[in-house]
This record gives sequence, C-alpha cells and structure tokens, in this order.
Amino acid sequence: MAIDFFQPQCKHQTNETIFGIYDAPPSTLSFSNPNEWNLWIDNAGAKVVTHIAIDGCLNIPQSEGERCESLLTYDDVIVFLELKDSDGGRWAGKARNQLINTIALFKRDADVTIYKRQYGHIANKQRPHFKAGGKNFSQVFEDKTGFIQRVSEVLKID
Repeated sequence: MAIDFFQPQCKHQTNETIFGIYDAPPSTLSFSNPNEWNLWIDNAGAKVVTHIAIDGCLNIPQSEGERCESLLTYDDVIVFLELKDSDGGRWAGKARNQLINTIALFKRDADVTIYKRQYGHIANKQRPHFKAGGKNFSQVFEDKTGFIQRVSEVLKID
C-alpha cells in the first residue's frame, strides 16, 4: 500500500520567524510556550515552511515499521524529524533507525529527487547538546539514506 505523505489534514504551513515543534502526538507546530517544544525552529528569513505530521497522523500500518514524527519542506529542502524527550540510553540509535525507515518509505512512495538538500534531524528535549556517536553514527545514516544527519535542539531554516 502506497503512503500519501501529503495528506491535507496532516499538513500545516507557516512563515513565522521563530516557532517550535512538540510531539503531542501527532507532532504539532507551536508559536508559544517554548518550554514545551522538542525542537526550536529559527526561520530568520520568514520562508514558507510546510510541516507534515507523520506518526499519529498518516495512519501508516504497524507492519511498515517504526517511523519518525514529521517532516519539513521549504524551497528545495526536505528534513525528516525525530523528536525525543528521553534521558535514558539507546535513544539516539532508535531515533536514527526511525528516520532511516521513514525515509525508505518516502523514497518508495514519493519523489524525493525534487529536494536537492535532504536531511534527517534528531532533537532530544532532555539531551539538547548530545553528540551522537561521532562521525560513524552519522556515516551509517548517510550510507543508508543518502541524507545528511543532524542532531540539535535548533533547526535553522536557511
């Protein structure tokens, strides 16, 4: 079964310069209460950003595996987002695997080639400055997806 990643009920747009995303679920844009945000978005250029909630909104069958919370698109950029609120172990590897699986599903059912810049982004509210396993951690991600991996509590829209 093909997954429609662009279902209107899961899609929201904004050009706010500062906003956040928190995992309700589904993941939701927020323009107030920064203490609740899993990920802070810095959109200094006020670009139109499209947010698509994936987990908890797109009704992807469990048989398709675990998936990440959401994705953002703007200009020629796509960013898959995995949001965590965990101080326990192994969260980073799990987050990376959720991104890898979701990107594989997207590539199977949608045209990723229209996006020239492709990223997977992990944010953990409890570990905002975590360095995820160094170069090897990110290299595994890039080898499996072709996307660049970022781990940060802030995502700059550039």
